Amino acid sequence: MQTSSRQSIDPSVPQTCLAAGAVLHERDGHTVAANYGSVPAEIAVCMKSVGIADRSDYGVLELRGDQNLLDRALIARLGDPALAPGTGRRLRSVWYMRLDQRRALLVGLHGALASGPPIGKGRDRSDLPHKDIGSTVAILSVIGPRAARLLAAANLPGELANGAVARDRGDASVVAILRESQRRFLVVVQAPGADALWTRLLAAGEPLGAAFVGLDALTLLSASATSGG
Repeated sequence: MQTSSRQSIDPSVPQTCLAAGAVLHERDGHTVAANYGSVPAEIAVCMKSVGIADRSDYGVLELRGDQNLLDRALIARLGDPALAPGTGRRLRSVWYMRLDQRRALLVGLHGALASGPPIGKGRDRSDLPHKDIGSTVAILSVIGPRAARLLAAANLPGELANGAVARDRGDASVVAILRESQRRFLVVVQAPGADALWTRLLAAGEPLGAAFVGLDALTLLSASATSGG
């Protein structure tokens, strides 16, 4: 892992994060916001209130196609029944998010998406091409016991069932909001709207104790959850 200067300007990391003092590291060839000076403090934020993290470690593939073709492809990968519009399902390290009848997103670590996760079988697979849209969107994680309250305070759909996918009807730049678990959300936003969304979340989250969180803290939290700690 190589560390780059805090002052480095990298288009994959929002300016809001850079201005907040993000320490930049390189992961799998991508620059990420690793921390903001105190990993223990960032872990505490995620445990006690709510943290907001840039996910430049994630890529996004888009699938578009006929409804029946997309149904068959997703069934071949995830099993029956087909993933319904407005829902998501995780397979290993990749989230499959069905936005509507003809469109789905695959969101996960760059390494997991590098060769394109197998979608469909035989002719169906070749008839359902995927497109890498990672450079056109930004991804945020909202993590903590107050995560749903933060989204609601920012006028975003926070009262979602686990695995549900929604959009912000008032802001077309917000592509998808996925509730990963009780305390964790994933938000996909068009890249030009990323800093505005950060500003919106931080303002709404100030009374809730919201704070910037880097990937070092998220990695340790995930490791703790996996080990049962």
